[in-house]
Amino acid sequence: MRIPKFLGLGAGVAAVAGLVVANTVPAVSASADAGALTLCSKGGYASYVVFPGGTRGGWSTFVIPNGQCYTTHAGGNANEDVDVYDADANQYIASTIYNGSVGETIVTIVGPSFYAYNG
Repeated sequence: MRIPKFLGLGAGVAAVAGLVVANTVPAVSASADAGALTLCSKGGYASYVVFPGGTRGGWSTFVIPNGQCYTTHAGGNANEDVDVYDADANQYIASTIYNGSVGETIVTIVGPSFYAYNG
Protein backbone atom coordinates (compact mmCIF):
# COMPACT_ATOMS: atom_id res chain seq x y z
CA MET A 1 0.00 0.00 0.00
CA ARG A 2 1.46 3.38 -1.01
CA ILE A 3 0.88 6.13 1.54
CA PRO A 4 0.76 9.66 0.14
CA LYS A 5 3.35 11.92 1.78
CA PHE A 6 0.79 14.45 2.97
CA LEU A 7 -1.05 11.78 5.01
CA GLY A 8 2.03 10.83 6.98
CA LEU A 9 2.76 7.67 8.94
CA GLY A 10 -0.23 8.05 11.31
CA ALA A 11 -2.68 7.72 8.42
CA GLY A 12 -0.91 4.59 7.21
CA VAL A 13 -1.15 2.99 10.64
CA ALA A 14 -4.83 3.95 10.82
CA ALA A 15 -5.44 2.45 7.35
CA VAL A 16 -3.76 -0.84 8.33
CA ALA A 17 -5.71 -0.91 11.61
CA GLY A 18 -8.91 -0.34 9.62
CA LEU A 19 -8.10 -3.33 7.41
CA VAL A 20 -7.49 -5.52 10.46
CA VAL A 21 -10.80 -4.48 12.04
CA ALA A 22 -12.68 -4.94 8.76
CA ASN A 23 -11.31 -8.46 8.44
CA THR A 24 -12.34 -9.42 11.97
CA VAL A 25 -15.96 -8.16 11.86
CA PRO A 26 -17.38 -11.29 10.16
CA ALA A 27 -16.10 -13.46 13.02
CA VAL A 28 -18.08 -11.35 15.46
CA SER A 29 -21.29 -11.52 13.42
CA ALA A 30 -20.95 -15.30 12.99
CA SER A 31 -22.06 -15.74 16.60
CA ALA A 32 -25.12 -13.49 16.11
CA ASP A 33 -27.35 -16.55 15.57
CA ALA A 34 -26.95 -17.73 19.16
CA GLY A 35 -30.32 -17.45 20.87
CA ALA A 36 -32.19 -16.88 17.61
CA LEU A 37 -35.19 -18.96 16.56
CA THR A 38 -36.19 -18.48 12.92
CA LEU A 39 -39.30 -19.98 11.36
CA CYS A 40 -39.81 -19.81 7.58
CA SER A 41 -43.16 -20.92 6.15
CA LYS A 42 -42.28 -22.23 2.69
CA GLY A 43 -44.61 -25.20 2.23
CA GLY A 44 -47.73 -23.50 0.91
CA TYR A 45 -49.25 -23.04 4.39
CA ALA A 46 -48.87 -20.81 7.43
CA SER A 47 -46.99 -22.30 10.38
CA TYR A 48 -45.97 -21.75 13.99
CA VAL A 49 -43.85 -23.49 16.63
CA VAL A 50 -44.53 -24.23 20.30
CA PHE A 51 -42.17 -25.01 23.19
CA PRO A 52 -44.36 -27.59 24.95
CA GLY A 53 -44.29 -27.67 28.77
CA GLY A 54 -40.88 -27.34 30.39
CA THR A 55 -39.70 -23.97 31.63
CA ARG A 56 -41.40 -22.08 28.77
CA GLY A 57 -44.85 -23.51 29.52
CA GLY A 58 -46.23 -23.63 25.97
CA TRP A 59 -44.64 -20.43 24.62
CA SER A 60 -45.17 -20.14 20.86
CA THR A 61 -44.32 -17.94 17.90
CA PHE A 62 -46.88 -15.95 15.98
CA VAL A 63 -48.51 -17.65 13.01
CA ILE A 64 -46.11 -17.02 10.14
CA PRO A 65 -47.88 -16.66 6.77
CA ASN A 66 -46.78 -18.78 3.83
CA GLY A 67 -43.74 -17.32 2.08
CA GLN A 68 -42.53 -15.35 5.10
CA CYS A 69 -39.89 -15.80 7.80
CA TYR A 70 -39.85 -14.59 11.38
CA THR A 71 -36.91 -14.47 13.79
CA THR A 72 -37.18 -13.99 17.52
CA HIS A 73 -34.62 -14.10 20.29
CA ALA A 74 -35.69 -17.18 22.26
CA GLY A 75 -32.44 -17.41 24.25
CA GLY A 76 -31.65 -20.47 26.35
CA ASN A 77 -28.61 -22.74 26.47
CA ALA A 78 -30.02 -26.26 26.83
CA ASN A 79 -31.79 -28.69 24.50
CA GLU A 80 -35.54 -28.08 24.36
CA ASP A 81 -38.30 -29.75 22.36
CA VAL A 82 -40.05 -27.58 19.77
CA ASP A 83 -43.28 -28.70 18.10
CA VAL A 84 -43.93 -27.50 14.54
CA TYR A 85 -47.53 -26.92 13.35
CA ASP A 86 -49.36 -26.34 10.08
CA ALA A 87 -51.52 -23.38 11.14
CA ASP A 88 -53.89 -23.59 8.16
CA ALA A 89 -54.91 -27.17 9.03
CA ASN A 90 -54.29 -26.72 12.79
CA GLN A 91 -52.17 -29.88 12.51
CA TYR A 92 -49.06 -31.00 14.40
CA ILE A 93 -46.28 -31.84 11.93
CA ALA A 94 -43.38 -33.09 14.08
CA SER A 95 -40.86 -32.01 16.71
CA THR A 96 -37.24 -30.90 16.66
CA ILE A 97 -34.66 -29.83 19.23
CA TYR A 98 -33.79 -26.17 19.86
CA ASN A 99 -30.68 -25.08 21.75
CA GLY A 100 -30.26 -21.35 22.26
CA SER A 101 -26.49 -21.59 22.49
CA VAL A 102 -26.42 -22.17 18.71
CA GLY A 103 -29.89 -21.01 17.59
CA GLU A 104 -32.22 -22.82 15.21
CA THR A 105 -33.79 -22.22 11.81
CA ILE A 106 -36.92 -24.21 10.93
CA VAL A 107 -38.22 -24.20 7.36
CA THR A 108 -41.61 -25.74 6.61
CA ILE A 109 -41.98 -27.47 3.24
CA VAL A 110 -44.66 -29.25 1.21
CA GLY A 111 -45.91 -32.37 2.90
CA PRO A 112 -46.53 -30.85 5.35
CA SER A 113 -43.03 -31.32 6.69
CA PHE A 114 -39.97 -29.26 7.65
CA TYR A 115 -36.22 -29.27 7.96
CA ALA A 116 -34.18 -27.58 10.65
CA TYR A 117 -30.58 -26.51 11.05
CA ASN A 118 -28.48 -24.70 13.64
CA GLY A 119 -28.12 -20.97 13.20
